[in-house]
Amino acid sequence: MMIYDCAIVGGGPAGMNAAILLAEAGVRVVIMDRAARAGGQVYRSAADSVLPRPEALGLDYTEGVALITAFESCAATHIAAADVWHIGEDGTILYSLNGTTRQLQAREILLCPGAIERPMPIPGWTLPGVMTAGAAQVMLKSDAVVAEKAIFAGSGPLLYLIVAQYLRLGVKVAGVIDTTPKANYLAALPGGAAALRSWPMLRKGLNLMREISNSGVPVFKAATNLSVLGQIAATGLAFECNGAQEIQAETVFLHHGVIPHSNMSRSLGLEHLWNEAQQCWQVKTDSWGQSSIPHIAVAGDGAGIIGADGAQCAGRLAACNILYRLNVFSLNERDQRARKDQSKLIGMAPFRAFIDRLYQPVEELRLPKDPETLVCRCEEQRLKDLRAGYEAGARDPNALKSLTRCGMGPCQGRQCGPIVSSLLARWRQEPEEVVGYYRLRSPQRLLSLAEFSRFRYDDETGTEAEVSG
Repeated sequence: MMIYDCAIVGGGPAGMNAAILLAEAGVRVVIMDRAARAGGQVYRSAADSVLPRPEALGLDYTEGVALITAFESCAATHIAAADVWHIGEDGTILYSLNGTTRQLQAREILLCPGAIERPMPIPGWTLPGVMTAGAAQVMLKSDAVVAEKAIFAGSGPLLYLIVAQYLRLGVKVAGVIDTTPKANYLAALPGGAAALRSWPMLRKGLNLMREISNSGVPVFKAATNLSVLGQIAATGLAFECNGAQEIQAETVFLHHGVIPHSNMSRSLGLEHLWNEAQQCWQVKTDSWGQSSIPHIAVAGDGAGIIGADGAQCAGRLAACNILYRLNVFSLNERDQRARKDQSKLIGMAPFRAFIDRLYQPVEELRLPKDPETLVCRCEEQRLKDLRAGYEAGARDPNALKSLTRCGMGPCQGRQCGPIVSSLLARWRQEPEEVVGYYRLRSPQRLLSLAEFSRFRYDDETGTEAEVSG
């Protein structure tokens, strides 16, 4: 079996930067990514865009082409369209590729799973026609597909970015419903002076807001009590903003920030902690991305939301430490090589704190209020079903999972997990860290028996071998 010095899971900004540095140092590194080409969500299809004017997506997007080119030119082994579904503590990695399970081994493992969008369980959020702002970006970047006259609702930088991208491409938008409370602006104000040190980033956000405001698209600020209209499919959005409001549309894009994608780190049993500022769980790491298991590191937004620029720094820092652990770098060389990225992350911290406070998610949009609202989409468990399970004695996420099947579906709790932890915290009147989270296990995706009955691996000569069961 092929044994690598380091295996990287995830080909976004953190993973690509780590792979480049590791390959330059001469170690045997492999990077596995679900996409056909590296880039992650932020640089999806940047190097081979199907858009007639990819520059309309902004400089932050087109600058990704240089990184993808540098990555594809390095000596790292890149396994594209690989879906990793198991990582063992001994360094064994199992993944699906072309309908076949494959296996490899690594001395060091770097997880770069990125982020997922926070669930926004308002009434009607599971109706056909309701998607996330991230889904709007995926469709736009991958296939140049857009939704005309859609509604965008929620808060956070990504919401404004995708609306601006739509407008630059001439796509009509029905309305923007901004749910950021006025109180958040006041609470974030004390950190504004420190955030000014990152003026280019602040200016970027202000320009997006100005661009949308000048377009003539209706923008409603500090909106509350959102609910999707429609019985069998979305027909619009109802909300309150200086009185009751309704906008008609067949497509509604929701966004309430992003959270680390932690299912893989959870299945490995890595320690996690509750990030109060970002109102989400994240894996516990040191400044090098080192987790509670010595040979496993986590970098990028998968270890805590820091944005694409921060993820690139974090990927290189994790790679420096891995090279030190592999005895390629001395302690002094590791620290010298890391200094620039460490300094950059320190400089970004005030801006990150400002953004976290400004767009801190409100409970009204994090947790459902209507008893009929679905919480677990896979198993169709409503808020009232989970409350009944709690009243029947299921006081922690795993007990509630056993009693109601909430979290047992194909997504393995990606959507309902954050909601369940916070619901139980509210019902028990205890912090999320006390309540805990689902206990997750491999496999991380659904597998057919046909695939599971066989696997392939590369031997030391690089020759592919197959074992059938």
